[in-house]
Amino acid sequence: MTQSLFRQEALDANNNKVMGTVSLYSPPYRWLVISLASCLVTLIVLFIVFGSYTRKETATGNLLPSKGIYNITAPVAGTITDMQVEKGSEVERDSVLMTISSELSTAMGQTRQFVHDQLTLQNERLQSERESEHRMHAETMSGLKKQLGSLESQIGLLKKQQVKRQQQLNLASNQLHKLQQMRSQGFASNQQVDEQQNTVLEVGARLQDADRLVMDLEQKIIALRQQLRELPLALSKRQNEIDRSQADVDRALAENESHRAVYIQATETGTIGATLVKQGQVVASGQPLLYILPQGSRLQARVMVSSRAIGFINPGQQVMLRYEAYPYQKFGVQRGRVVEVSTAALSPQEVMTITGDPNVHERLYQVVVELDKQSINLYGKDVALRSGIKLEADFLIEKRRIIEWVFEPLYALGHRL
Repeated sequence: MTQSLFRQEALDANNNKVMGTVSLYSPPYRWLVISLASCLVTLIVLFIVFGSYTRKETATGNLLPSKGIYNITAPVAGTITDMQVEKGSEVERDSVLMTISSELSTAMGQTRQFVHDQLTLQNERLQSERESEHRMHAETMSGLKKQLGSLESQIGLLKKQQVKRQQQLNLASNQLHKLQQMRSQGFASNQQVDEQQNTVLEVGARLQDADRLVMDLEQKIIALRQQLRELPLALSKRQNEIDRSQADVDRALAENESHRAVYIQATETGTIGATLVKQGQVVASGQPLLYILPQGSRLQARVMVSSRAIGFINPGQQVMLRYEAYPYQKFGVQRGRVVEVSTAALSPQEVMTITGDPNVHERLYQVVVELDKQSINLYGKDVALRSGIKLEADFLIEKRRIIEWVFEPLYALGHRL
């Protein structure tokens, strides 16, 4: 038996590989990990295939009444002397809300009161003059009508006398003719004929006098009737002059009153939303005094949307609303729906007028959103929303499956090809 130079243990140690042998480690819970990973991949695939994504556009706006807000301003400068309403007061159309006085005091006292008294006195004098003119006209008309009646009676009597005198003249002329025939036959003297001629002349003269009197009376009647026709015209002319004078006085009186005391009236039936002045406060012309919320007006969200998103907003779309005054993290998100979309963009000045935001530098579209609820639940109690609250609105523009969103670039590429 041949013996080796080296021991067997040394030879075996020299034969070991540097990397060693492969050893597979299989933990006892490996199948659980594989199952969880498979379920996760399956859920992701199912979510991509069957899940959906809603694209939304966020914009800002305010709560405003559907019928708008009536802003009452001061027509003149002055002092608030009679404040008759306060916030929350119910008012009727044309009811007096407050009075603005611009009365001035001088060495003569209250100047506008003095002017008012003088104009009122002048107005009373004109009214008295008007009544006097009417009375004088009535009396004159009555007198002229009586004169006309008397003259017509006289002329009637004279015409009867004319008829009788004409008859007398005819008889005297016939008698003269007979006497002249008798004289030619020698039965009447010249004296009788001459006397009868005198009688004819006298009767003719009396008839001419009657005719002249009738003509005179007829001229007087014509003149009286002319006066009766002219009197109403003269009265009307005088009345017009008095009316013009009274109109001037009334205009001066109204102008004086407009500077003395102005009654501010409600332009619409509703509720006082806010009062911006107090009694005794001095106000300038055009200064806002208060706001009126029209009766029966519901709050709406007026949202300003940029041109980038307006093309996807249509009436009937759902809107999620977050009120600035009520954090949505605590009180939730409110809902609404689009009822109106403006067809023309509003200028920055118009947007500022509606929203009060001076930092608008682009044209925006107005979207009107009808609220599902006019109140919000605060700790179990419904509280009415207030006009002017700022809000953020999320318009739910488009709902698509996630797989469509993932492969949208491929769809677009296919359409281009």
